[in-house]
Amino acid sequence: MNDQIYAIGFRLVWAGCWLGMITGGCTRIQHSRRSIQELDQTFVVNRNQSLFYSDKQNRNQNKRLTKPVTAALYLQNDTLFVELIKTSLPANDGRPETIDVSDSTLVFFVNARLKKTAVDEKSGWFQYHFTSFDTDLITIPFKYRIGQQRQPAELITSANAAVYMGLRYDQGFQRNVFYHHQQRSEIRSYSIGAGGLVGISATTIRPFSTANLVQDEYEGACLSYGLAAIFGYRTVSLGLALGYDYLLDKNRTIWMYQNKPWLGVTVGLNLN
Repeated sequence: MNDQIYAIGFRLVWAGCWLGMITGGCTRIQHSRRSIQELDQTFVVNRNQSLFYSDKQNRNQNKRLTKPVTAALYLQNDTLFVELIKTSLPANDGRPETIDVSDSTLVFFVNARLKKTAVDEKSGWFQYHFTSFDTDLITIPFKYRIGQQRQPAELITSANAAVYMGLRYDQGFQRNVFYHHQQRSEIRSYSIGAGGLVGISATTIRPFSTANLVQDEYEGACLSYGLAAIFGYRTVSLGLALGYDYLLDKNRTIWMYQNKPWLGVTVGLNLN
């Protein structure tokens, strides 16, 4: 009887060990996958900022950046971690208060949690940026056509859609907010960019725009193209465009706005 109890107990302990190993393994796998997913973008961290790390006694220490460096950023438990790219670090300067190539093995973090916090306290902004090739789906709700052939200028609101492609510069900000011993991360980002656009738009062909050579009115299809400068907040962008329209039907030779400049306001959705 005792042997059976011992055997059952041994099996339960063995099963518990296996369950613990499997659960721990799953946790490590999930942590690893999460880190991989969040480390798929590198950023340039702005200079003259302090980063924190834990020493061998598990005490928080800080060092200062003397130049912009490239780093992978990932957020876990409302703490922003910074893994510096070794090739971007300055040479060893022998100064313990600054970050150099000798610190490439350290995992830094931003805005160390304070031991005692006020009811509502905010850390300073941590700044980083990156440059990328940007693709936006945009529309131009307003076009201002410059007057042609002694006709006055026009403000039109015809339907249109275009794709914008260009270079984009993003500036990011992160800080921690402490409230009643609770911590949360606050992230903001802004961007500017410049590039080209191409799309399809509708335009009204009528006597006014054809020197009375077309007596009826109809909606013609145009190929729109031009340049744009954009300002973005998260996934939405606003911008200004200088463009041209190319009428696609047979009246293109008598349409006074054929390949003539217009100014427009763009509204876009960041696709990447």
